[in-house]
Amino acid sequence: MDLCRYPVKQTVRTFQIEAIEIPIVYNKYGDYDPNGLIYVLEKDAKEVKQKALEKFHQKIPQPCDLVKPLVIRANLGDEIVVEFHHSLKRKLSIHVQGLSYDVKTSDGTAAGRNPDSTTGNRIIYHWYAQKEGVYLFSDMGDTRSSEEGTNVHGLFGAIIVEAPESVWRDPETGKELESGLFADIYHPAKPAFREYAVFFHDELEIRNKDGQQPVDPHTGLPSATTGISYRSEPMRNRLPLTENHADTGEDISMSSWVYGDPAPPILKAYVGDPSKIRLIHGGVKETHVFHLHNHQWRKEGEDVRSTIIDSISIGPQECYTLEILYGAGSLNGMIGDAIFHCHLYPHFHEGMWTLWRIYDRLEDGTGKLPDGTPIPPLIPLKDRPYPPKKDRCHPGYPNFINGIFGERPLQPPLGILTEDGENKIDPTPLEQANFVKDFERGALYTDTCPCHTDGCDCESVKDVKLFEIAVVQAKIVYNRYGWHDPQGRFFVLKEELERHGGLDAYIDKVEKGKICVEPLVIRANAGDCIEIRFTNLLPEYIEESPFQLKTLTDIVGYHIHLVKFDTIVSDGAANGWNNIAGARKYETLVERFFANTELNTVFFHDHLFANSHQQHGMFGALIIEEAGATFHHIRTGKPLKSGTKAVIKRRDGTSFREFALFVHDFAFLFDKDGRPLNPPEVPGSHDDPGVMGINYRSEPMRERLDGKEDPAYLFSSLVHGDPATPILETYPGDEMVIRLLDGAHEEQHALNITGMSWRKEIGNGDSPFTSSQTLGISEVFNLHIDRNYGSGDYLYFFGGIDDTWLGLWGIIRVYDRKKKRLKPLCKGKGQILPLPPCPEKGAVIRKYEVAAISRNIEYNRYGDHDPNGLMFVPVEDMDMILSGKTAPKPLIIRANAGDWIEIILHNELKEQIPYFDYPSVPLDKKYRPSMRVSLNPQFLQYDVVCDSGINVGYNNREQTVGPGESKKYLWHADKEYGSCIIQSFGDMRNHRYHGLFGAIIIEPPASKWYQSFTKLNGVHEEQAVITAPGVGSFREFVVFVQNGIRLLDEDGNLIQTAKGEDGEGVDHEDTGEKGYNYRSERFENRLERDPRISKVFSSKIHGDPATPVYKAYTGERVVFRTMMPADKPRNTGFAVHGHMWREQPENPYSRVIPLQGAVSIGNKFDMELENGAACPGDYLYRSGSLKWDVESGMWGIFRVLRQGFGCKCKNLCRRVIGRFSGE
Repeated sequence: MDLCRYPVKQTVRTFQIEAIEIPIVYNKYGDYDPNGLIYVLEKDAKEVKQKALEKFHQKIPQPCDLVKPLVIRANLGDEIVVEFHHSLKRKLSIHVQGLSYDVKTSDGTAAGRNPDSTTGNRIIYHWYAQKEGVYLFSDMGDTRSSEEGTNVHGLFGAIIVEAPESVWRDPETGKELESGLFADIYHPAKPAFREYAVFFHDELEIRNKDGQQPVDPHTGLPSATTGISYRSEPMRNRLPLTENHADTGEDISMSSWVYGDPAPPILKAYVGDPSKIRLIHGGVKETHVFHLHNHQWRKEGEDVRSTIIDSISIGPQECYTLEILYGAGSLNGMIGDAIFHCHLYPHFHEGMWTLWRIYDRLEDGTGKLPDGTPIPPLIPLKDRPYPPKKDRCHPGYPNFINGIFGERPLQPPLGILTEDGENKIDPTPLEQANFVKDFERGALYTDTCPCHTDGCDCESVKDVKLFEIAVVQAKIVYNRYGWHDPQGRFFVLKEELERHGGLDAYIDKVEKGKICVEPLVIRANAGDCIEIRFTNLLPEYIEESPFQLKTLTDIVGYHIHLVKFDTIVSDGAANGWNNIAGARKYETLVERFFANTELNTVFFHDHLFANSHQQHGMFGALIIEEAGATFHHIRTGKPLKSGTKAVIKRRDGTSFREFALFVHDFAFLFDKDGRPLNPPEVPGSHDDPGVMGINYRSEPMRERLDGKEDPAYLFSSLVHGDPATPILETYPGDEMVIRLLDGAHEEQHALNITGMSWRKEIGNGDSPFTSSQTLGISEVFNLHIDRNYGSGDYLYFFGGIDDTWLGLWGIIRVYDRKKKRLKPLCKGKGQILPLPPCPEKGAVIRKYEVAAISRNIEYNRYGDHDPNGLMFVPVEDMDMILSGKTAPKPLIIRANAGDWIEIILHNELKEQIPYFDYPSVPLDKKYRPSMRVSLNPQFLQYDVVCDSGINVGYNNREQTVGPGESKKYLWHADKEYGSCIIQSFGDMRNHRYHGLFGAIIIEPPASKWYQSFTKLNGVHEEQAVITAPGVGSFREFVVFVQNGIRLLDEDGNLIQTAKGEDGEGVDHEDTGEKGYNYRSERFENRLERDPRISKVFSSKIHGDPATPVYKAYTGERVVFRTMMPADKPRNTGFAVHGHMWREQPENPYSRVIPLQGAVSIGNKFDMELENGAACPGDYLYRSGSLKWDVESGMWGIFRVLRQGFGCKCKNLCRRVIGRFSGE
């Protein structure tokens, strides 16, 4: 039987691809990678080399248009034959993610026992296009992330699988296209659309035009570079226009009026063109946040219930298709330059940004930009209305904008009011000739609030919702320990200033602690037309400090997400050829927005000096509630103008509690004595300076560790008092929505809430339940908690240990009786019920006994080990593990949906746990680690006072277990949750990275669990067979993702794979090693045995890796239970070669993906492989991050066996091989 037969193929497409080495020039300033590596069509290789070298050898090296990531296309159902060739004297390959192939011949690796499918010269790969979408391909012959590797130098590309019968044409010529980043896609029965492939990539090895390491002109420090599609436009090259040493030029650094267009490819369209952005992460390390101005898409593009977003985290080797709602120009048909960028501020400072240019007039190739640059032609889509031609009064964007090339962009006409309230700038006749008919301030070239659109009728002034907002500076105190920002900057309603006696009186009250400042949160309704009048009351400079240089910030903008607006005048920015939408001191900027639907949480911030002062607090939120909803004070019930806490009353009479939580980092704080907290070595450096906060508050662990109390009581208000961070107050069963935002500045964070869960997408009943949420700056999430919970104090915390250590945690307080301070909600018939108090008659009660022990954990056969390992083990296995007869593995227990779980924890720790300063955290503090341990499960129901495993708040029952003690916990599995992480809250800082965690897997009702290849009970197995009535059988693989592990080598030396370059240190979040399930397979160990990097995954050379080798038979149903319990906040990813799964398992409209990115602490994923295990062979599972993940040991093998050879698991072997059969 041929196990690798594929469906009938519509077409065989052959691509002859060559890998070449050339210098890649990233911009007109001459920044280049001298060792660039790219894929090209073999027929183009000679021309690309020749022209690239000609451009490189100019006086200042210049980019070559032919040098770009290779993007090829095929139709659904095609077989793709790739004839790959190179002559670079090293082993290279092309590995594709997301297409089907025979792993033994076309994986592009030498993995496990497979034949080597890398090549030193020529090889043929066969892929099968079985799902529409965009798929990364890259080299797996050399997976080093260093300068010697390949991916970091550009050896990646993508294949896009289009609908059957589609054709793709060049947007400039209309001719059929063989390859290219941009294409127009035509289908005989579907609308045509613009398609843009956009590659983010990082860790670039760049030299400046003189061949030196680029240097930041303000700090003198080495300057990093991030890129988009082999181009970059870093701020260091766009020098300010003045000689003022405090003028960084950040406010105009993205303006084409001053510097011309950026180097990364500019997307182009006519208003209304249907558009898809194929977003690809070709980098090796960072999780980026893609943000596109004034356009949106749905998280799950094919699901109309899915959340509308405009920012998304994307991890290394991830891909997304962004189907832009309403096409280019969005709902209101805007024209102009819409910037898109990585929202991590240091990254777009380093060059990761470009533009989407939306034209209002036909571009036939004869036009020029204001700087004289010719405008290439853009062929109109054939099924769209033909764009109007230009005329003298309508020269087309941007040529009607008033401005002079080489000078600062001008503020928007009619958009600036002086201190006296007078209009500052009148439009020129040419500008006014291009206004829409019913223009308003802030909406000149676009009808922002179209009449009767989506229920909006806002033509009269009385229908416009007006917010008058100021931005001010004052000292913000973050906690009772005196941590403070002396130059805090924040938004405030102007009426608040007036209510407190004016600006000076208001600042005085803030600095004396009489006013508690939080990020500004305002609210509006779906269908509202919104006008913002934004007044700049800031000092013109940020003064020099140990964190930053003296910086001119004399103009400030108000940039908002998700709502619709006129990009040219109301973007709060100065992007491309748009106006600079900002207010100088005492000026007022007028902007207009349209909330076309219930957009939920909307982020706003300054865009002009974001790198300079957003970390001081320059962010806020506009929450768009349902039409007709009203907003009320949580204590009085009176109407509410603003605030992070509110009660929202719906039109149907029901209500919910709403809490806005902003997480933020790079907070430039000082202690009570004025000493800087975690300053950089040089002011102005982006090397992770400062600390963190929630809503301008923090409760650092180090400050609560006074040396007297056990760390097991760190979260206890009975011992330490309540934290400074927000306390979210409610009553049992009250419906809650937490509006979660990341306000600043670079890091990814992961919110965890104990004892509660919610669906990943608000309003989408098919999205999975979760109890954690990873997010990056500008991302927003809406946590709708409408499930049972009882009275008591619940812990919320950001899970990476650096975050929790610096104070990112707080309490949800659920009162057991009515309080004057909290007005009860109006509840409907479907109100939330309280938790069940105890097992009902006839309930299944599963009883377990678990011990906490310490022993050496050997992570591999090379001697990498943690001599101070901590673990939970079944009591019945404890002696075998302590004696060394059984290797330790993370605790796994199982239960079924509907079961109660009674678990007794015994603390068998004998010797004092030592303190170590590595892996490190910012502002570390030596203290005596706790010997107390506990058990806390995700998702399950329990009495938070008695059975949570956390001494938190004013809960008055001991939850942890001391040495020699035992405690019984009672939990209820009310649903089939799949993976649930079990954590210990005795001492997060010192226990978790040593291995003190586990999992409880909640299986389908009435399931039975077996060891993978026997009929013995599989309750604790990392590989198990699950059988359940009505749902069939499946193999289950449990994967614990670990980072921040403290490992020693066989000689007792500390292992530090993550090392700084040129003697520099690494970020705290990168310290520690990586692995899965107490095992790791670092490259360094293998390369000492055999230095060939192309063979590093080969079991023929090195034997199987120490990480689990998961096994299944071809066609069997397989579920990976993947979760990340520990320990560092650096995001990772998880891929399985040759396989895909639905990101949302129960949602038929969900994306089908080959890699899950943005994985962080507390995240769990239940990944059921589409069509089961593929054809026989060895498939890598691994992180998508090559830098410091894969090379640090975060990889393993999924071994698929041929059916019929010694198969002992008959119940699984009945499954039909659907993936590869032609029937």
